[in-house]
Amino acid sequence: MPFELARSASNLVLTLNPFSRDWTESRLKSRLIAELSKPQFQPQRRDGALRMYRFPKRKAQLILGARRWRHEKDNLLIDLQELGSEGKRRQLLCDCPGVGPKTASWLLRNLGLAFGLAVLDVHVMRALQMAGRITSERLPRDYDLVEAQFLLWCDELGASPAAFDLFVWEWQRGSLTSPSV
Repeated sequence: MPFELARSASNLVLTLNPFSRDWTESRLKSRLIAELSKPQFQPQRRDGALRMYRFPKRKAQLILGARRWRHEKDNLLIDLQELGSEGKRRQLLCDCPGVGPKTASWLLRNLGLAFGLAVLDVHVMRALQMAGRITSERLPRDYDLVEAQFLLWCDELGASPAAFDLFVWEWQRGSLTSPSV
């Protein structure tokens, strides 16, 4: 799924305030399915039409599951801070429906609760393959193995995982330009 579509759909879902206790599950589910089924998301298609979100019923179920999970936690931030390792923090977040290791690592890194986890996506996978560090590994199945290779590469380069991840993302998206000589 393109980043722009995910962002567009996330922005709409956030306007609904799905974690509010004002919603009943059935009302929220119906509203989520209705909204995600409408062609209203970026990026526009080549013909200018807006996009629909794929699998709106499945996404609504994941949001409802995440909502239930979150409502069970009294203070998630304190729970995360009290855990002794980044791996345990990531595992706690991965217990939330719809959250996998990539999302959990991204959240922890951006909260300042993890510095040694990798946020693995297609961009990092391509870079690792181009560098000959992985061959046929697949995400999410091989997340731990691919993460270990990425972190080893970072260590060899003396780069923080967050900084190198950002560099790889920009490079793979074609956002970097070489200086003129």
